[in-house]
Amino acid sequence: MVEDEIKKLAVLLNHWIKHNDDHIKEYMKWADVADRHGLKEVAHNLKAAAEFINRSSEQFSTARKEMPVSPEEEGHEHGHDHHH
Repeated sequence: MVEDEIKKLAVLLNHWIKHNDDHIKEYMKWADVADRHGLKEVAHNLKAAAEFINRSSEQFSTARKEMPVSPEEEGHEHGHDHHH
């Protein structure tokens, strides 16, 4: 049903934003590690990657604002973990 797909997309947008935020934190943490070890170019590239992810999150946020429904998060598990 179309409404179900729209609700699913609203939920996915929220998940993608959250995952991006988690990834950004991780990239910045490792950029600091690289920086401490004198790997300036590695740190620079990790920070640049974090900025690209942040921009994609801004697009997801804009898309979410245009959605006609708000996601129903209660009891929804999406079943995968990005923390390695």
